[in-house]
Amino acid sequence: MPFSNIRAQYVMCQKWPPANRPAERVGCSGMHHIALLLMLLMRATAHLNMTASPTSDSTYLLRSTMPPTVFTLSVTKARRISSRRGKSDSPMLNYIFDSYATSNKHFHDNFKGPSFEDDINSDKIINTDTGATVLFDCRVSSLRDKTVSWLRVSNDTNLELLTVDLETHTTDPRYKVDVAGETWKLSLTDAKVQDSGIYCCHVSTHPPMLRRFRLVVHPPEIKMNNEAFLESGETLSLKCAVLHLNPGEASELHWYRGNNTTPLDEIRSGVLVETDLLTLTSHLQVAHLKVEDAGNYTCALESPITMRAVARVHVLQGSSLAELQSGVKTTTSYIGLLLTSLIIIFYTNFEDVR
Repeated sequence: MPFSNIRAQYVMCQKWPPANRPAERVGCSGMHHIALLLMLLMRATAHLNMTASPTSDSTYLLRSTMPPTVFTLSVTKARRISSRRGKSDSPMLNYIFDSYATSNKHFHDNFKGPSFEDDINSDKIINTDTGATVLFDCRVSSLRDKTVSWLRVSNDTNLELLTVDLETHTTDPRYKVDVAGETWKLSLTDAKVQDSGIYCCHVSTHPPMLRRFRLVVHPPEIKMNNEAFLESGETLSLKCAVLHLNPGEASELHWYRGNNTTPLDEIRSGVLVETDLLTLTSHLQVAHLKVEDAGNYTCALESPITMRAVARVHVLQGSSLAELQSGVKTTTSYIGLLLTSLIIIFYTNFEDVR
C-alpha cells in the first residue's frame, strides 16, 4: 500500500474514530500500529542520515530537532494495549518491548549474590600463643555493593564492632583490617588470653551473612623437673622451657640458686648456660658438684612477662646416694609384697563365700 494512502487512512481514523463499528475499529487499531512502526523507521533513518553526512545546516537542524517524545508516548500507549491484550499485533513492537525489558533488568537478576568460599556450618578454630599475631581470613565472592564488617562476640551476648569495610571502629590499636582480592583480613597483634572468643565476618545482605571464627589464646607456662638427686663431683643438668608464649625481641631467661638475685653463671665457675630465645628454652650445667651446691635452682623468665620454675637439687656423698637408692628399692619391694598379700587374702575369702 502506498505511504500516502496509509497516511490518509490513519488521519481518517484519528478524526472519525469508529466508536460504534467494531470491524472498522479493528482496522484502525492495526493502522495505528503500522503508522507507529513507520514513524519509528523514519526516525531511525533520519538519525542515520544525520550521522553519516549532513547536507546542510538547515537539514541537520531539521533532523536533530525531531520531537523526542513520539517514541516514548507510543511505547507507553502500546504497553497499555499490550497489558490489555497480552501482546500487540505487531511483531516488530513485540521485539522492541522484549529487548527493552531484558536490557533493563536489575543486575541481581543476572548475577549471583555474595557467598563465602568455605564451610560456614561450623566455626573455624584458631589456636595461638600469647603475644602472637592472629590473622582472620574471610573470602567473599561476588560482594558487589555489599559491606564487610568484623564483629567480636563477648560473653555470648555482647557484640563489639571492630571494622566496617577498611575503617577501624575500635579504640584498640591492635586490630587492623586489609583486603586482598576477595579476601578480607583482620589482624590482631600481641594476642592475650582475654582475646579468646568468637569473631564474625559479617556481610550486609538480607538476611545478613556470618562466618564465625573461634579464637583460643593459650596461657603461657614454664616447665622444669621439680627435683634432682646427684652425687658430689657429678655434673648437674637442668632444662626449662617456656610454652605457649610468642618469643619477643626483649625475651630474657636467667638461672639463680637460692635467694641470690645475681645470675648463677656470674657467681660460680664451672657453670654453662645455653639459651635459645627463638624457642624459649634454656639448659643449665654445673660441673664438679659439692655438698654446698645443694638447694633450690630457679629458671626465671624476665620479659616480656615474669615466670619462674624451681627445682630442688640434692647433693649426696657416694655412700649416701647408694643407701638412698637401696632404700627406694627396699620400699618399692615391700609395697609390692604387701599388695600381693592383700590380693591373695581377698581371693581366698571370695572362694569361701562361694
